[in-house]
Amino acid sequence: MYKKIMIVVDEGAVARAAIVEGLELAKTHAAEVLFFHVLPNYVVPIADAPPLVYMSPEQHRNDVERLANRILASAAAQAQRIGVESTGAVGSNADAATCIANGALDRHCDLIVIGSHGRSPMQRLIFGSIVTRLIQFTAVPLLICKAAERGRVQKGSRVPVPDVPQREDQPMGDTA
Repeated sequence: MYKKIMIVVDEGAVARAAIVEGLELAKTHAAEVLFFHVLPNYVVPIADAPPLVYMSPEQHRNDVERLANRILASAAAQAQRIGVESTGAVGSNADAATCIANGALDRHCDLIVIGSHGRSPMQRLIFGSIVTRLIQFTAVPLLICKAAERGRVQKGSRVPVPDVPQREDQPMGDTA
């Protein structure tokens, strides 16, 4: 079903969850993987606030490219260990969701696998959400992964279903 799967990578735990899920899916479907990293934008220092550390745009670009190469190499090593063919690419755009969506279309990907923090609506308002924007803008199907947390249900375990009291006016099996 899937021939080419894009896995969005960065250095966070949710990206690691996406790598694990994406590689398992790629192995199952004998699909090629494209690891994709969005380079962070250079933020122009504000004139009224003294910068904590000044970095030139060139130094910023060199640093983020070096980090991206390290992340992509690590992901490629994971893919190689389990026998999945992979390549890596970086993209840059003011809007990361647009960068990912365009990258998937340009590289003919059948699926985008991306990690999500699972933030609340208020947290998404404050911190933003690439996943929410990606859902709105991409034509490529998405698989959204969350990092497993302690005390949370792990992959392969069953979720307990709470007892739901049956209403007296609703016969068994009636879903209306």
